[in-house]
Amino acid sequence: MRPTNHQLRQLLLDLHFEARESVKPNCLVFEHAESKARVLLPLNKDEQPAREADIISIRTHLMYRGHIDQAGFERFLEEGRLKAS
Repeated sequence: MRPTNHQLRQLLLDLHFEARESVKPNCLVFEHAESKARVLLPLNKDEQPAREADIISIRTHLMYRGHIDQAGFERFLEEGRLKAS
């Protein structure tokens, strides 16, 4: 399943990233204070499927920084949200 733009943004918020508007138009910046990770996402419509490039970029960045593992990201793709702990 391909997540929507809203689900992809919610994933970052659930992982304790904070969102702010970018100086560059039509983008949101998500920052994680503790790890100093920073992710840029376009302000595409919430209900539209996220672009494949954004999904791959988010997955790679989150896994590299240790925010989520491959299995966790695959569960997110299947369910559209993080599992409650």
